[in-house]
Amino acid sequence: MLAGLLPQNPTGPSAKALGAYYTDTAVARFLVRWALRSPHETLADPAFGGGVFLAAASERLRQLGGQARGQIFGVELDEAVHRQTARALEAHFAIPPAQLYCGDFFDLRPCERPVDAMVGNPPFIRYQRFGGAGREKALRRALEQGLRLNQRAGSWAAFAVHAAAFLRSGGRLGLVLPAELGHAAYARPVLEYLVRSFEQVLLITFRERLFPHLSQDTLLLLAEGRGAGSGAFSLLDLQSAAELEKISLPHPQAERLEAAPLLQGRTHLPLYWLPPPTRALYQALAENPQTFRLGQVAEVGIGYVTGHNEFFHLHPEQAAQWGLPPAFLKPAVRRGRALRGLRLTEANWRAAVQAGEAGLLLHIPPEASLPSSVRAYLEQGQARGVPQAYKCRVRQPWYSVPQVHRPDGFLSYMSGQAPSLVANEAGAVAPNSLHTVRLKTAELSAKALAALWQTSLTRLSAELEGHAMGGGMLKLEPKEAERVVLARLTDTPGLEALADELDALLKQGQHEPAQALADRVILLEGLGLSPAEVARLSRAGRYLRLRRQRRLAGF
Repeated sequence: MLAGLLPQNPTGPSAKALGAYYTDTAVARFLVRWALRSPHETLADPAFGGGVFLAAASERLRQLGGQARGQIFGVELDEAVHRQTARALEAHFAIPPAQLYCGDFFDLRPCERPVDAMVGNPPFIRYQRFGGAGREKALRRALEQGLRLNQRAGSWAAFAVHAAAFLRSGGRLGLVLPAELGHAAYARPVLEYLVRSFEQVLLITFRERLFPHLSQDTLLLLAEGRGAGSGAFSLLDLQSAAELEKISLPHPQAERLEAAPLLQGRTHLPLYWLPPPTRALYQALAENPQTFRLGQVAEVGIGYVTGHNEFFHLHPEQAAQWGLPPAFLKPAVRRGRALRGLRLTEANWRAAVQAGEAGLLLHIPPEASLPSSVRAYLEQGQARGVPQAYKCRVRQPWYSVPQVHRPDGFLSYMSGQAPSLVANEAGAVAPNSLHTVRLKTAELSAKALAALWQTSLTRLSAELEGHAMGGGMLKLEPKEAERVVLARLTDTPGLEALADELDALLKQGQHEPAQALADRVILLEGLGLSPAEVARLSRAGRYLRLRRQRRLAGF
């Protein structure tokens, strides 16, 4: 009934700018059924959009013996959406237009309309597009609740905090939120705020996406008992939103979690999708002296930013035609697809050049005296408007690309399978489409480190430390990469010999035999793990990878 009577999901630039993505009726009905428990309770939606939560609340109150008039309220910023939805809500669900405010939720103060429940799907606008006076107002509202949000926080974080402030003592907060609540560093203060502000906090995650057409993964937040923070925190993992129609809370499969590891960033939610024995094995290995975090031996950073890749990256033949001196050219790897195997040799770089994945970077030190050939190339760049590109425009001189270093290795930070760590034997540089790896110690070579990266333990750790993106991709930020766990072996010559074997297998496309070899030498023989333990690590890493790719039914 709800889907047919209410406005459909908006499309176009304005919808994207406002972070407007409407919620499935099954999700709305579940959250409202959980939030409203007596006929006299009041409910509000801070960004009602198509009105599905308010319509579900009207139905729920009617079932309980209550009514929409004076008990259901909503806020919507978009005037056209507000007008269209308000008409539908009044006509079909008896919600008076006077109870539907058109304007900015952050203009409202909690004392103006305290309610028993707040439910909804706050707009998700990433911090890059969430700026100006609106952002400052949102951050100020969060600060009024004692929470200073990180500058990287999206709009949803301030919405969640401000919405909680409208609740009466004992009230309930039910929201659809981005899954980054469980892994992003900037979201930890929000999670901490929720745990200390509510008696019970439940997160519901799904193996199938709530919004299949979006790249954003989501979860449900159910927080109850406003004002009686007890630190109680639990997780329920379901197959899909279809299960919500049948379940009741508290659910027997909801697992009580220790909040501290999540709040301190020592672990992320995906760890709790694994069976307890696998989870315990991984945690024991992560804290074992026989393992280390990548950040203990290497610094992970981002590559350089040219401002105009087409101009600054040249094919060797193009550089020769212009007569550009070798002193102003550096071999460069442009994309992760150039990283095959675990060693980037000069031969590999030349092959990548032919495939269009590598080339030469024009690198001119700021104080360099320019030969005539270089000046001629720069002049044609000026004629093309290259100096007007943002990164070129804000540096002096415009043609000198900063932060160009030859790292010890490269790390792919966005991958569909497993992230690749490759030793940089070609002496190449890379733009910010790759992460750079710079060793802190001479005790371990980049080649040996690349071999250690191939085990099932490290593949699982990368899945746990990184986070899923659209299209099933895994993204590893530099700080996330530095937390990845590797086995600690001291036999560097043995590791380098192993690296040669693994490199040959990987360049032949033999990925599973390569992982099996790394597991045998490093985990079985080196760390002394049992075959069953190694199989458990391998199965867990595969499950998390396939879950982000295809959303599997279970472990």
